[in-house]
Amino acid sequence: MRRIGNLRTALFLARKSIIKGNKWALIFVILAMSLSFVNLIFVPAILTGASDTLERQRVNTLLANVVIDPEEDKYYIDHVSQEVEKIGRVPGVVGVSAHLDTSAFIEYQWKEKDSPSDKGKSGTWSVIGIDPTQEASVTTIHEHMIEGSYLDENDRDKIVLGIEIAGGADAQTAPHLTLGGARVGDKVRLTYPNGVQREYRVKGIFRAREMLRADRLAFVTQKELASVLGRSVFSEWASQILVRVEAGGDEKWFIEEFKTLGIKGQIRSSGEYGSALGSVASSFGLIASLISSIALAIAAIVIFIVIYISVLNKRRETGILRAIGIKGEIIIYSYLVQALFYAIVGVFLGWLIMNFLVQPYFIKYPLDIPLGLVSLTVEPATIRSSILSLLTAAILAGFVPVLIITRQNIIKTIWGT
Repeated sequence: MRRIGNLRTALFLARKSIIKGNKWALIFVILAMSLSFVNLIFVPAILTGASDTLERQRVNTLLANVVIDPEEDKYYIDHVSQEVEKIGRVPGVVGVSAHLDTSAFIEYQWKEKDSPSDKGKSGTWSVIGIDPTQEASVTTIHEHMIEGSYLDENDRDKIVLGIEIAGGADAQTAPHLTLGGARVGDKVRLTYPNGVQREYRVKGIFRAREMLRADRLAFVTQKELASVLGRSVFSEWASQILVRVEAGGDEKWFIEEFKTLGIKGQIRSSGEYGSALGSVASSFGLIASLISSIALAIAAIVIFIVIYISVLNKRRETGILRAIGIKGEIIIYSYLVQALFYAIVGVFLGWLIMNFLVQPYFIKYPLDIPLGLVSLTVEPATIRSSILSLLTAAILAGFVPVLIITRQNIIKTIWGT
């Protein structure tokens, strides 16, 4: 009963202090708390959103969900048609595409070079032979054409280039590291590692927004690349098989299912190729933690200053309260209640700002950056940790100044000496 009475007294003192205090100071503190709470959520949300965008691009434009590589002692997967057919019969598999990979020295406007030693507009890039129909069921490259159109199954003298190969105003790569602005309809000459040289007309240019690799790829049909490599057996060989599974599918289950079917090769999820992406995500997490720590420190300092000024201004009142028998712990509780009031109201207002202003805005207008379209990814764990952190900071910031005052001699507190 005594503790309940002490709590009631503390609540009464806190309420009176808040009501009779400076209204503008109250508004300022609550606004500072709300913006601190928004910052604690916003920074991790935008960085997590960027990581999710990178992951989504990797799956949609580069690796799909499951990747099958040749066995360790082989360079190619053989009997590809049979393997693709077996994989396609597994329930939940949306699409399967076999890739025949190589590289080529690609030249643009080569006839305008002054001498054989003039490099001109050229470079060496990866070239992938695909079945366009299969590929369209696995990746979304065909949906990202910014010029021209995608390949057809029977195209033999056509090529599709990533924007970071073609170059031009939309490319992020320095012009001298691209073809310098190749356009649809232009001709390019490819020199393959086996010495075969062929000319292709650019049928399309795509921008998948996956700058690390996807936008630096060139595609021809699998039939064309098999003929370039010079052996009919290449029509049944593949460097890699990509598998797209239904949304929410358990990649580990599919991997085990493929192994049960006797699919030859090294079978991995796309996530196992993400060491570089994992490093980026870890860096984003570290940056978010640092910025959030600064925001939390600022919120704690604001509450500390407000409580400290309040304690100094009411120093004599605090001494009188102690002199008439109000225990020091009740006074401490009253200031802690004030600090919690600021934090709780700030959290509530911050949640309203995030939920009804910031998130809807980013859903409608995601950030358009070279990485892609980035929106917010607000995780429940982030909200919980932000609330807990802000409340803890408020308690600590409110406790320290009042503890200093209540430990002083009553007479000195009253007379301010």
